[in-house]
Amino acid sequence: MRVALIGAGSWGCAIADLFCQKSHRIYWWVHKPEIAESLRRYGRHPFIFPEHTFPENYIEILSCELEEVLLPAEAVVLALPSRYVIPVLEAHTLPDVPWISCTKGLLSESGLRPSLYFRQRHLTHFAVLSGPSHAEEVIQRRPTWVGLGTSEKEMYEIARTLFETSFFRLLYTPAINSLEWVGTLKNIYAIGIGALSSLGDNARAAVAAVMLAELQEVLAAWVPQETTPFLSPAWAGDFLVTAFSNHSRNQRFGEYLAQGYTPQTALARLGMTAEGYYAAQALKDRVDPTFPILYTIIQVLTGSAPSTLLREKIIKALGEK
Repeated sequence: MRVALIGAGSWGCAIADLFCQKSHRIYWWVHKPEIAESLRRYGRHPFIFPEHTFPENYIEILSCELEEVLLPAEAVVLALPSRYVIPVLEAHTLPDVPWISCTKGLLSESGLRPSLYFRQRHLTHFAVLSGPSHAEEVIQRRPTWVGLGTSEKEMYEIARTLFETSFFRLLYTPAINSLEWVGTLKNIYAIGIGALSSLGDNARAAVAAVMLAELQEVLAAWVPQETTPFLSPAWAGDFLVTAFSNHSRNQRFGEYLAQGYTPQTALARLGMTAEGYYAAQALKDRVDPTFPILYTIIQVLTGSAPSTLLREKIIKALGEK
C-alpha cells in the first residue's frame, strides 16, 4: 500500500519500521531537511534511534513538503506530537483517503482531539490508534497490543493491512472518544506518579489504583454514551505503561517537578515532548475538584500551584477519594 507517514519523532520512526516490514511504499514527511538527507544517504535518523537502519527500497519519498507525500498516498498515518498537528496540517488541502491518527493528546490549546479535527476538516474515513506502545519497544519488535478505534469496520481492516504483524496487534473498538481521552489523560496522571517516585513502589501503586478509579469516573462523566472495556490494553494498560515504564517521558517530567523545578524548566531538562503538560493547558478550565487528583496535577502544570507542593497535594487529594 502507498502510505503517507507524517512525523519523524520516535513514534514516527517506529511506525516507519513497521511499514518497511509490511513492504508498504512509504511517503514520509519529516520536519527538518537534515533528517531527510540522513535518511536518504544512510538510512538512519540522525537523532532518534540513530543505530537503526531503515531499508531504503521501501521509502519512496522523504520530504519536508507535505503535498509531496500526500499526493500519491492511498492512506495517511499521522504520528506527530499533538501540539504540532494543526500547525503542520492547517494550511493544506487534506485528501479524502483513509486517515489513521497515532497522535495522543489534545491539539494545542484548541482542546480538539484528533478525531474531532478530522471531522472538522471533513475527512470521512478515519481511525484512532492508541494503547500501550512505547516506540522504544515497538522498534525492537517486542509484543504490543493497541486499540484501533473507528466507527467503520472497513477502516479496521485497512489498519490491519497497514500495521498488524506477529508482534504488533490491533484490538478493534468503536469507542473512539474514550480511547482518545485515555490517551490524553493517562499522560497527566503519569506526571503525578513520577512526582511520587522517591516515595517507593508501595506509595505509587496505592496512588495508581486510585488514579485508575478516578480515570474511569472521568470517562463515565465525559463520554457516558460509550461503554468501554476499561480493564483492557488500550485503557488501563495504556495508563499502566505510562505510569511505570522507564521509557515514560511524562513520569520523568513529574520527577523533575517533585525536585522543585518549574514546569518550564522541567521541560527544558527533559528535552523531549511531555504530552501531559500540553494537555493540561487545554484542560485548565474543564477539570474541577470533582476529580481531585487530576485537578491537582493540572493546577501545578498550569501555574496555579507551585511544583514544590505537587507530591503533598497529590497525597492530600488521595485522602479525598
